Order: sequence, then C-alpha cells, then structure tokens
Amino acid sequence: FEEGRIYNGYLYVYPMFDGTKHIGSVEVSFSSLAMNAELIKNFNVIGKFLISKKAVNEKVFEKEKGSYAPSQFEDFLYEKKIEEILQIYNKKNISLTVSNETLKIIKEKGFQNESFSLFDSKSKSIMTFIKVQNPISNDVVAMIVLRSEADFIINNQKNFYFMFIAAEIILILALLFVYRLLHQKEILNTLVEEKTKSLNTLNKDLEESEHALQVLNESLEKRVLEEVHSNREKDKMLFEQTKMAALGEMIGNIAHQWRQPLSAITATASGMIVQKEMGLLDDDLLIKNLDNMVVNGQYLSKTIDDFRNFIRGESQKEIFNLKKSLDSFSHLVEATIKDNGIELHIDVAEGINVNGLQHELNQCLINLLNNAKDALKDKQYKRCIFIAAYVKENDRLVIEFKDNGGGIEAGIINKIFEPYFTTKHQSQGTGLGLSMIYKLIKEGMNGSIGVSNETFRYNGYEYKGASFTIELPLN
Repeated sequence: FEEGRIYNGYLYVYPMFDGTKHIGSVEVSFSSLAMNAELIKNFNVIGKFLISKKAVNEKVFEKEKGSYAPSQFEDFLYEKKIEEILQIYNKKNISLTVSNETLKIIKEKGFQNESFSLFDSKSKSIMTFIKVQNPISNDVVAMIVLRSEADFIINNQKNFYFMFIAAEIILILALLFVYRLLHQKEILNTLVEEKTKSLNTLNKDLEESEHALQVLNESLEKRVLEEVHSNREKDKMLFEQTKMAALGEMIGNIAHQWRQPLSAITATASGMIVQKEMGLLDDDLLIKNLDNMVVNGQYLSKTIDDFRNFIRGESQKEIFNLKKSLDSFSHLVEATIKDNGIELHIDVAEGINVNGLQHELNQCLINLLNNAKDALKDKQYKRCIFIAAYVKENDRLVIEFKDNGGGIEAGIINKIFEPYFTTKHQSQGTGLGLSMIYKLIKEGMNGSIGVSNETFRYNGYEYKGASFTIELPLN
C-alpha cells in the first residue's frame, strides 16, 4: 500500500528477466477509489476506504487536501469522490450514526494492527474494520470499513417483541371479559333493589288508603326521577354496547385474517417434520421454509399492532399522520370488505398531520363503514366505498366518505343523526351508530359532519350513493 500525493492505493512491481539478466520491471497499481467500486460492483458490499489524518497531512499535496472529508471516526478521512461511486450503484452512504460505544472502540483500536468486527446497536448493523499498513513502517495508515445488515439479530428482537405484545393483548382481553361480567352483575343487583323498593312502596300505598292521593303524587314524582336516571343509564349502556360491537367485529376480522398465515405456518412446520424424518430436508429447503414462516409471522405482528392502536381507547389529543392512520384502518377492515365483496378506495396525501383524537376518528370510520356495508349488502352490481381527504383554507381537514349504495331516502335523510333512529329491525340496530358519530365529531373533536345523496365519477365510471362529509381542525 502506498500513500500518494494525490491518490492512495496498492502498487505491485514485477521484475522482468531475460534468462538471468534483469531487463526492467512492470508496475501495476489501482487506487482506493477503484477498490471501493469493485467491492460494490462485484460483491454488493457497501464500504469505505478511510485514510488516517496523519497520512493525509504528511503525504498529500496541499491543494489536494480539499478532496478529503471527515468520517464519523475522528482520526480518519475519506475521499469525497466515493460519494459519486455510491450514487452510480444506488448505494446509501456508509456514514451512519453509530453508538458512542462503537466510537470508543475505534478510538482505542484504530491504530492497532489487528482487524476486527462488531455489532453496532444504534445503526443495527455489523461493521468490519480491515487495517491497512505502510509496508515500510508497519504503521496503520488506512482502514477499510465494510457494513452489512444484522438481519438475524434484528429478526430475533422482532420475534421477542411480537410474543410479548401477543401476551399483553391476551391479558388485556381476559381482564376486559372479567370486568364486564362483574359490571353486569352489579347492574342486575341494582335493578333488583330498585324493583323491590317499588313493590314496597305500592304495598304501603294500599295499606294507607287515607293518604292515597299524597302517596300517589310522591310515588309518581319518585318514579319520574328514577325513569330519567334509568334512561340515562340505558343510553350509556347502549353507547358502550355500540363500542363493544365494533370491538367484537374487529376481533372477528383479526381471527379471519390470522387464519391463512397460521395455516401456512402450521403446514410449513408439519412439512419440515415429515421431510426431516424422510431425510429430504436440506439447508436450502430449511432456509426457504423458515423465511416463509418469518413472513407470515410479520404479517400477524402487523395485524396485532393495528388492532392495539384501535383498542387503546385513550381520549387524548396526539399528532398523527392521516395516511398511516387510514392505512391501519384499511388493514383492520380488510377481511370484512373482502367477505362482503366490497372494493375500498382511499385517496389521501402523504403529508397530512393532524393534532386530534385518532382513536375516535377511527371509531367514526368503522361505524360509517358498517352502515355502508349494510346499504350495499343486497346490491348485485360492483360494490364500492370511497374515502378521500384533503386540506382546505384555514387549516381545515375535509374527509369524504362515499358509497355506491344508491343513497338514502329523501324522507329520512334529515333524521339519521337523531338518537334511536334506525331503518333496520330492532334486533339488528340500536339507532345509536350515526348519533354517536355526530356526537364524537361535534363535541369531542370540535368539527362538523353532514350527509347528502350524490352522483359522482371515479376512474371514468359513474356512481350514486350516500356522501358523508367530515370537517375537522388540523390543530
């Protein structure tokens, strides 16, 4: 290796003889930049050739020192032209942000003769440092830094996180179930006590006939107050039932979406056992089967993440990206829309960030989708739901939710947000879904919601159906 005045690189000198007579030499050399290019081109290895500051200061012409730039390791520089080589082969810059522990190790071992490798926890990569020595002084004058992704370590971490999250969710669901049983028992006891008091009051009214009118008036007043209180409690229970119904449907969606990847994992594992017993399981087939199980496991993990975001139930404002939120919503309802033969089209820009109640917005979209699903249930043509979002003046977010179910009857369209109003059979609907949406948008998010029947075009086709327009402040 030779530190040059302009370039740095490797130099080979081959002597030439005519018999025993030395007649000259052939010199072959290549620069460190050429070495970097060959590593990327032929071996797909992302690396950098770093030169020590001391070598640059002592060897390189003063006017050529501007061709070098500092690396993340303070005692070493690199030639700026390596950036051009990385761009040619579409490779990212090796200058990552690394941990303080890695920087400390480089500081200690940078000029020792031994080469070494390490795992950097901050960039999640394996870095190899190959030392280059001056052939005369044996001093370390350069260092080849190679980087590769630590996929095995990262995948093990992901598998651990997945198992931990799954255990948490199972525990939460079990606690919710126990809480609901205890809560229902308490409500039944309260109702029994109230009925008992009512019967005692009636018996007393019959025994004390001389005070019949006074007792009757007092009883009526008391019963009115009890009925008002009872109706309020019923309203709260119906709202909770509506929420629990949405939660139940989400659990059904997860069960449906997990069925195929779980079957694939089980089939792959069973096949591996049979192949092992028959002596057919070689390394290539083993790796292929394990990769397939990892892909299915990651799909299950994503489903759990989306479901966890939906059931958090924290009524706290937070800044969230609308497109990511709608993508999560689409993933949650994927099984429902497929089972009902519905196409879901979402059109929203990448950069819309909202400071609001993400959980409540998702709950409103779930309820709107359930209503649209019922409207499309008996339609024989292609069934579609369209969701579009954009920002208009004064930082107001507009979300449009449309279907091609034919629209809402003109005689009832102005009543659909009223409590207990429903067009379904009593056993199929409470009439609180749209009323709850109206209350969440109006009171909880300081927004507005309206509905109309609309004929519109999408990708050259004409559709007719209900159009809900939600308008919210971005902040």
